[in-house]
Amino acid sequence: MLAALLTAYLAAAQHGESQKPPLLNSERIEQRFGSYGIDVLSSDAAVRVSDLYSLEHGRKICRTFAVVLYPAEPDPRYADAHAEILAGGSIGAVFKRHGWIVTKTNLYFGTLAPTPKVAALMHDASGRPLAVHVYGLYVTKDGTTLPYATIAEVHHPDYLTLSRVREIYGGTDAVPADEAGVVQRVLDVTEEKMR
Repeated sequence: MLAALLTAYLAAAQHGESQKPPLLNSERIEQRFGSYGIDVLSSDAAVRVSDLYSLEHGRKICRTFAVVLYPAEPDPRYADAHAEILAGGSIGAVFKRHGWIVTKTNLYFGTLAPTPKVAALMHDASGRPLAVHVYGLYVTKDGTTLPYATIAEVHHPDYLTLSRVREIYGGTDAVPADEAGVVQRVLDVTEEKMR
């Protein structure tokens, strides 16, 4: 799965389609709301669920509900960073601190209906659809690019709407037909974790 996505990412980079990556989600939340924190809601070797939040009048407001699907066998070249992430570190910030460049291959943009659990985390009972962005996350260091995870980010409607997510990230990247199931798998896991 991730090998095919890496091939698509490298092909795009060779054709000059890869530009300076946008802000990390953690950086964007802090820039927009003046604070950033992360609570890992559940985690194991396969899946991590996180609440990326800002503080507003002393309370945590979930800005992004993130579901991370790790590879079955993480690459030993990023073992130190991966250990920090498994211990609760923010993925992009940890890799950046370890000298890796983080890039994304956009797989899907859409919306999901809020659930009571996520609406409570977001302190938003409006019932508005939540923008979801699914992507493959890659890390690059010393000329080597490695796949890291497939991630779904579900955003608070006052933070990022579907049109804003598309504006930031552009279109989706080409995904080989035999890899199309990865998007459905991460969306299924995300909907399960939102309950």
